[in-house]
Amino acid sequence: MIKTADRSTEGMTDYNANSRAQKLNAIANSEVIADLAVRVQDMDGPLNFTDYGCGPGQSAIETVRPALNVWRSASSSKQISVCHADQPGNDWNALMALVFGDDGYMSDTSKPLVQTAIGSFYDRMMPDQSVSIATCFFASHWLSSSVQLYAPDTIWFADLTGEARKKMWQLAERDWIRFLKLRARELQSGGYLFVSALGAIPEAGEINDIAAAGRGCYRALQEVTVSMVEDGLLKREAADNFVFGLWFLTEAEASHGIENDTELKELYEIDTIKVVAVDDGGDLFGDHLTDPQEYGRLNAGYTRAFAGTTLRRQLFEPSSNTEWTSDQLEAEFFRRFEALYAEKPSKYAVEQWHLHAILRRK
Repeated sequence: MIKTADRSTEGMTDYNANSRAQKLNAIANSEVIADLAVRVQDMDGPLNFTDYGCGPGQSAIETVRPALNVWRSASSSKQISVCHADQPGNDWNALMALVFGDDGYMSDTSKPLVQTAIGSFYDRMMPDQSVSIATCFFASHWLSSSVQLYAPDTIWFADLTGEARKKMWQLAERDWIRFLKLRARELQSGGYLFVSALGAIPEAGEINDIAAAGRGCYRALQEVTVSMVEDGLLKREAADNFVFGLWFLTEAEASHGIENDTELKELYEIDTIKVVAVDDGGDLFGDHLTDPQEYGRLNAGYTRAFAGTTLRRQLFEPSSNTEWTSDQLEAEFFRRFEALYAEKPSKYAVEQWHLHAILRRK
């Protein structure tokens, strides 16, 4: 049996301070975004850039900036707007402080109209045919709902097997198709959707013959979870039924959702669908391997930023008692997590494979 809660991710903590991967990804794709801006700059009507799942950090600024630079120089007579779209729990004050700060795009003399759309990108967020370029970076791999699925051997999708994996994939494929259909309604004809998410690649010998981005990180989370269950700090029932509500698509999975859905085939033209290795797969914090303590601190900060709230809601709060509050359990969990990375540098490296999907609205 599989149960879902309202959201898979909400209230991520310390995001901007620990969003190195997100910022680097936005910067790495700046030329692609600028090219898309050139392609749409002569479309009729206003130009709008909407960033879905924007988050509160500098990566949201770097995602938008390349398109604005193009439009400001080539489309001075057109109304230009930016919409940052995310859930109610996003730190909107932090984001707007960056947008209007010295390094934000509103510091330029030519200022776009700035908007926010608050809700889930698994629902409608913008008016019909209002968006020229839509981006969704490091967000669409989160499913629409939290997941409770009996899987005592793992806490993440890539190591699921049998019926549990089948059920999880059904949720992921449903959400991918729903996300694309909603964005198609919001995009102008000729507009582009650019999704950049964590991805997966075929690899013989891996569980399910698939290597997914960040596999070391999630296996480290699993190791710490097991240790705290064995020490009586986390309830076994909570751990056995906890799986992170996310799925990192392979090229084949991303393509399948479009090519085998009659409606999507009529809505989109595929420009690009590929999974790329970032720094040859690499280690996100590999430049700190000579300092194990710093390596552990950086990996713990990065992981806590995106995983802390999910772990709190599905593991720490159900396991709390008069001796151990959820705050204390969270602190102990990430103390062990940081120590594990310091003790075994690079064993749990955060490898990076990114799915890039660029679709043109017909």
